[in-house]
Amino acid sequence: MFKSLSHGIYGYRFSEGDMDSVFQLYCAGYYNETDRDYSWHGRQRQDGPLYLFQYTISGFGAVVIDGVTHNVPPNHAFMVEIPGDHHYYLPPQSEHWEFIFILVRPYHLKALWEETVRRIGPVSAIPLDSPPIHAIYNLYREASTNRIDDLYRASALVYSFMMELHRFSRLPSSSQEEWPSAIRDSILYMNSHFHQPIGLEQIAEQAALSKYHFNRLFTRTTGQTPIQHLTQIRLEKAVELIRSTSLSLEEIAGQVGYASGSYFTKVFKQHIGCSPSDYRHGNAVVPVNRMTLR
Repeated sequence: MFKSLSHGIYGYRFSEGDMDSVFQLYCAGYYNETDRDYSWHGRQRQDGPLYLFQYTISGFGAVVIDGVTHNVPPNHAFMVEIPGDHHYYLPPQSEHWEFIFILVRPYHLKALWEETVRRIGPVSAIPLDSPPIHAIYNLYREASTNRIDDLYRASALVYSFMMELHRFSRLPSSSQEEWPSAIRDSILYMNSHFHQPIGLEQIAEQAALSKYHFNRLFTRTTGQTPIQHLTQIRLEKAVELIRSTSLSLEEIAGQVGYASGSYFTKVFKQHIGCSPSDYRHGNAVVPVNRMTLR
């Protein structure tokens, strides 16, 4: 995809129009770095405030974020705020670092940017043929062919890229076969233990991960939080029991992992839209066989 592009760096300083109502593109670039002196310290830069997204095409670079060093190999990106506690550079082990990047002002983007970083992490694997990489490719192509000629066009391209990146951060991977084994194993665990009073701590322990890391990895992989997935399993089983048995609602609650019938009723109504009793008597607005909680 990138073979059709020439390397370059394009900066933008628009002055016309209402700058407070648009996303502000500061710089876009595509470069192959071989200089051993290539090094940027987030606390020393004077051009902020900025957000930087940088994606590796070939070779690799390194970035230190909050004291932790990460390699950034092909098909990986890092996201940092300028100024900030980071340092990215060409490491001695790498002959070159070919990358595409975008720098944008944080105005109107803070919540979106922070949520995206929270979901995928400051360093993340992103497939080359994914929508966010197509979007940054398109933005750079427009820049390199002089088609970004006003702040509104620049804003639209930034918005498109950020929406695709945020969408990528929220949607699940396409195939469960590609999911990390820890995620597949945790789902099997939930499927076989949903009737027990398990929560995030027990599920993360089964995956041999910290609660924070497991929650982020599970959400990024499946598009649901672990608790949303567990609730979905429990409610689907509850619907099956309500339809096919004469068990009391208290008994059903116990069989799907809820400590009390009242709490089960609260969760059921929140997600299904009616009480379990109304559902049993045919008063549900829409009958449910399978659900997806987001």
